[in-house]
Amino acid sequence: MEIVRCKACGYISAKNKIGDVCPACGVPKTAFEPYTENISAKRKMILDLNLHPIAVHFPQALAVLIPFLIIMSTAIDIKLPELHHELLTTARILSIILPFTVIPAAVCGIIDGKTRFKKITTPILIKKIIAGSLLFLLSTLAALVSLTMWMEYPARIYVLAICTGCILCEIFLGEMGKTLMNARLPG
Repeated sequence: MEIVRCKACGYISAKNKIGDVCPACGVPKTAFEPYTENISAKRKMILDLNLHPIAVHFPQALAVLIPFLIIMSTAIDIKLPELHHELLTTARILSIILPFTVIPAAVCGIIDGKTRFKKITTPILIKKIIAGSLLFLLSTLAALVSLTMWMEYPARIYVLAICTGCILCEIFLGEMGKTLMNARLPG
């Protein structure tokens, strides 16, 4: 199978899968050039699984959904007390689950970093490990607050603030991660 790369945008595809234009940027197929992977088949197979990019979406979704549920429950507190209770219960359960979604995302990140760069001590990966550790600590704190003091009113505010911190960590991790999506050492 012949692999080609778009000279304009860097899109990589099998030659027989492109049409008359680049599927990514729309330039004519004449902009494609032959491309050879510079990594081993085993490393490429691991990276092509996209484990880390997929795994990071679970904690991201929960960290955004938890504050949304808390805010929504507050907005409908008087009008629909049953739904208010269900929304808060869902937020509490998701808060408890949150750190358990951060762990596999971090493990996949370490595997991805080690596969791409053969070590995890590069400057960006060290920053990502620190931010990921902070994310885990914050998510664990949200779970502990939900488990120990959820029935007290300030607990919901604490979880809302902690999840905001989680979201900020995830934005930082995402910004750092997107710069690494196509980076990898040859071999």
